[in-house]
Amino acid sequence: MKGRRVEEQRLTPWEATSLTVGAGVGAGIMAVPVLAERVGLLGLAVVLPLAWAASALVHLMLAEVLFRTGRPLQVVELMRLYVLRGPVGRVLTWLVFALLAVAFLANLAAYVAGAGEIVAALSGAPTRLAEALVFAVAAGVVFFGLKAVGVAERYGAAVLVALVVAIGVGALRTPLRLDPVGGGGVPAWLALYAMVMYAYWTFYSVPQVVKGLGSDARAAVRAIAVGLAVNGALTALVALVALAVRAEVTEVAIVGIAAAVGPWAGTAGSLLVLVALLTSYWSVSLALADIVHERTGAQVRLAWVFATLPSLLVLWLGAWHFLEWLRLAAGATALVLALITLPMVIEARRRGPVVDPPWSLGRWGGPAAMAFALVALLLMAVGSLLPAA
Repeated sequence: MKGRRVEEQRLTPWEATSLTVGAGVGAGIMAVPVLAERVGLLGLAVVLPLAWAASALVHLMLAEVLFRTGRPLQVVELMRLYVLRGPVGRVLTWLVFALLAVAFLANLAAYVAGAGEIVAALSGAPTRLAEALVFAVAAGVVFFGLKAVGVAERYGAAVLVALVVAIGVGALRTPLRLDPVGGGGVPAWLALYAMVMYAYWTFYSVPQVVKGLGSDARAAVRAIAVGLAVNGALTALVALVALAVRAEVTEVAIVGIAAAVGPWAGTAGSLLVLVALLTSYWSVSLALADIVHERTGAQVRLAWVFATLPSLLVLWLGAWHFLEWLRLAAGATALVLALITLPMVIEARRRGPVVDPPWSLGRWGGPAAMAFALVALLLMAVGSLLPAA
């Protein structure tokens, strides 16, 4: 029976890739265009590949830690194993758990807020009712576990790609203009870099990918790298269209793009935002449920409640704008991981249970790569917390 349950949770390579896509693409589509407008095409062209390289390196470092551990633990328990040891370490582990939980809940509240706004606009329903319906659909998929999320993400990723391509093709029929350089200074560049990093940021889905693909470590590595590349391509295309059509670039940027392209694109753009936020909610809340389960020992269903219901309650009690939710979550997550990730990799290489892992970074994970990753994470934190004006 146990073997059957494990098999039921096994993901296909495309489902694993889609998990990576779904974990990050919502934030990128929603927030990158308004920041890219301040630095222009040149800034976007520089930041996108640089952030992909940094993000891929950090994600694959975590994958190596998991392979050396032999168990697909979430990041909090990996920190406990390799970095936060002893009595002080136990206290710090709970503090890290609390900080990550706040960051994740900020994510989830932002996703429900954005999706609820779209549903209310399309249906005419009251905003609170729309948010409750979005929550029911989003949390309902996660209730059924990893395989259900993987299947949902597979269809969600396909819809995202189709809608972005359709809007991009439609934009070709409108007058286009791209400014090579915007008027933003260093804070604007850092803010764009931080949000692009956050668009790529699917750190918490790496254990799910590793778990879902079982012993196929190379398939897990491919799923992570390809998923990040898909995130970058979708983010880039939406940002390019936003800059080119010269419509007002708002926090819900794709809605303004759709208005400039034509009436048909209004519905397509709204659906794009909705699906992007749902896929992000699935990945983030599943990761949070796993973290709660591992840290507290709560039963799986109770962990699901703790990982989903507070996001709706926090949203209804909050007063921040959507972009501010995302910037808080990005800054808090980066600050934690910048301090913990690299020591964790070093310790896993020194004393991980699996001496000969099925995959490792090898020469790409040396001191120079670690220094690059540390600087990239610190800049992400700084850019998330500084004003972008």
